[in-house]
Amino acid sequence: MIKIDKNIPMPPKERTGRPSKFPFPDLELGDSFLLEFRERTLKYYWERKLARKFELRKTPEGLRVWRVK
Repeated sequence: MIKIDKNIPMPPKERTGRPSKFPFPDLELGDSFLLEFRERTLKYYWERKLARKFELRKTPEGLRVWRVK
């Protein structure tokens, strides 16, 4: 029979994989960066992951992402 242990703290989850090349987590309110048009759907992923709000706008330089909340 396998013994069940109680009150053993779980170690923190180790981050695996490569770091993101997009600065969504580092944006402060009003900050922005340029994004490739084909990567525009990342906005929705990062909004859910970080519980923040981002807006996309076309500019002469390309597609720009702003953090708004």
